Amino acid sequence: MAITKILNIMESEGRNPASHLKNALEYIQNPNKTEECVLVGGINCLPDTAFEQMEETKNIFHKTGKRQGYHVIISFSPEEKVTAEQAMYVLEHFAKDVLGDDYEAVYAVHTNREHMHGHLIWNSVSMTTGKKYNSPKSNWKNHLQPITNKYCDELGLSIMPAEYSRNSKNISRDKWEREMSMKEIILRDAKMCAYAAGNVEHFKYLMKRLGYVFKKDAWMEVQAPGFRYYHKLAKLDEMFSEDMLRHYVDMPWMAKPYFYSSDIRGLHRAKLSPYQKRFYAKLYRLRIVEQKRFEVGGAKYTEDLKRFHQLQDEYLLLVNNDIKSVVELVDFIGEQKEKIHQIEDRQHEIYRESSSRKRSIKNEEQYREYQIWHVEVQEELDGLKQEKKEIKKQLQLADGIVKEDLYTAYYAVSENEEIVGDKEIEIPGMEELETVSELEKKTATDIDDVDMEICRKEDFSVIDEQSNIEKEQADLYVEESREMDDGDAEQIYTGNNVAVDDEVPVIPMAADKVEWIADRLSECGAYEDVDVPVKADIFGFDIADVSGSIRLFSDVMKRMGIKLDGDELYEEFQKIYDESVSRDEGKKKEERMWNRGRGR
Repeated sequence: MAITKILNIMESEGRNPASHLKNALEYIQNPNKTEECVLVGGINCLPDTAFEQMEETKNIFHKTGKRQGYHVIISFSPEEKVTAEQAMYVLEHFAKDVLGDDYEAVYAVHTNREHMHGHLIWNSVSMTTGKKYNSPKSNWKNHLQPITNKYCDELGLSIMPAEYSRNSKNISRDKWEREMSMKEIILRDAKMCAYAAGNVEHFKYLMKRLGYVFKKDAWMEVQAPGFRYYHKLAKLDEMFSEDMLRHYVDMPWMAKPYFYSSDIRGLHRAKLSPYQKRFYAKLYRLRIVEQKRFEVGGAKYTEDLKRFHQLQDEYLLLVNNDIKSVVELVDFIGEQKEKIHQIEDRQHEIYRESSSRKRSIKNEEQYREYQIWHVEVQEELDGLKQEKKEIKKQLQLADGIVKEDLYTAYYAVSENEEIVGDKEIEIPGMEELETVSELEKKTATDIDDVDMEICRKEDFSVIDEQSNIEKEQADLYVEESREMDDGDAEQIYTGNNVAVDDEVPVIPMAADKVEWIADRLSECGAYEDVDVPVKADIFGFDIADVSGSIRLFSDVMKRMGIKLDGDELYEEFQKIYDESVSRDEGKKKEERMWNRGRGR
């Protein structure tokens, strides 16, 4: 894998405008870094006389000022054993592909670092047209990095992601960094399984129980659920090589479950509002997920577990600032933004006064007075800077609170389950290996199915029964729907009776949803006279998407011409949203009771 970086070589002031260009050319051709200039090459010029030729081109076309040239650095990953010859191949072909016959250029490979890297410098002025090279903002994404990737791919090297690249093999940098961040987590899980396993097959079984997928016909290459790339375990640690792994298995006394989360039972949770309780509930569920991750395929919750401590900070922000609802959270965000404005106003005031004092200095005495004043005010500036930093951190947490999915692992574990001590965690033993073949079949079929269906040995016996239950549920739902269609239906709420047409309303798509909701509310009469349960039924909020629900509610209010100030708007939203949440929680309780009655 190689990362491409492009730099501008600007004109130097008070000297030869091309001095920086000359220095750069001398630097990349350093004999101590290029194996005595063996790893140096040129395009449309000789490396020894490159600067003179570039200067002559500039003089011919009368373009000696401003930007003098471009400097590209191609760095190869230290994890890959890239040779100097391979680096020269990529660099040379990159230069020819980008510049063609239009620009003088010198390239060189440096071997003085742990990682192999190359430099390419070319003249800013074309030797054929006299035009200057144009490098727009999208040049790296759409042109330079994909070219590097092309020649790395030819040599069998891995590919560096390039956003908006035309190469389908590339992914965005954010996604790539997310993929790479999994290495440490995969390694920790793999070591835990290796130390607990009785043999290699048992090791693979335990990894699959966590949710990992093994690459077919490859030695210990695993893919985490929800991720794209396979990672070679032997590359992460040599203990997973084919020769050494067998020496590390059969060490159950070394097995220690690793926890990304912390025991949250010590957190303050007295007199919590329903909004605060949902945050604590997610923390609780994630802790149980880690303790039962062999049963629920814990690897698929990695992202949430990695963010566990951020989630904990979000919870503490709500509790410590007594934020009990979305309305109060919005007010808190507004207050913090106002504080930042006040701090910035004070900073600008100090900067203006400092500038004014500087301009008025006429003698040494006045300069000393300015220095004394500056020392006094510097302490205040440092305090303002630190305060601003803390407020920005709180705003970042508040933004995360608004976007938080509080229903992670909602179906995987129950909040009624007790958190046990870390030493009480059990790792599946050898007796469960007879289910390996079943597990492999499901892995090959669908990764998502594996995540949900991997469970204890005794649970495999009820999979067929569960399928029958789901079928019965579906049949019951169809039958109930038919009965509703055949007769007149009336939906009764507290306070008002709202008639519903025989015809089941069709839920609109997102583009028409606002208008559809507004029309349904208008049919019920004046908005303020409609009961909250009726509003909750019509809005149909997605309780996992708070920010999206807020936007939807605001758009409907605008569509209906209902003007509410900030507090009224969010108070009204909170009532409807809480009703939606309580309905959902009631539904889940009914489902759990029904399942228990079926003996599940």
